[in-house]
Amino acid sequence: MHEQVRVAVKESGTLDEVRDNILNLLKHMVDAEGVTQIGYVAAIITSDGPEKIPQNLERLQRYTEHVRKTQSYPVFSATDVFTDELFERLFAAGFKNEDWTVFWREVLGEAYVTDMFMTPRWEESKGASDEYQIAKRTGKTLHYFNYQIDSIER
Repeated sequence: MHEQVRVAVKESGTLDEVRDNILNLLKHMVDAEGVTQIGYVAAIITSDGPEKIPQNLERLQRYTEHVRKTQSYPVFSATDVFTDELFERLFAAGFKNEDWTVFWREVLGEAYVTDMFMTPRWEESKGASDEYQIAKRTGKTLHYFNYQIDSIER
């Protein structure tokens, strides 16, 4: 699913376009491909401070890859959606951090995402905590990593 997401958002110039392209991809997977489950991996990214963002993104990517190997359905995370190039383009277009919450509420609030995987320390993240509330409110299946996985955590 990583490559499908990257292709879907590659030409996006606004956060609304990213949202629409992701939702169109998820809709296509469900309607045209018959996918019945789609997973999303939530994690702490910015809450440790700006100096920890690269490390937290790498950690999220490792968890996402692990979940993909253990599940039979498509799984994605923020690291699939937002490349450095896309971030630069969005910030140049006026994208602000407060827009982030609205974006994920709109994407994850749809019924396409059926499962949410919460990585350790998700409770310390405003974004992941909000994603958890979305999952609870919309009836998604929640999965928790309540332990560190040696091959994922360094």
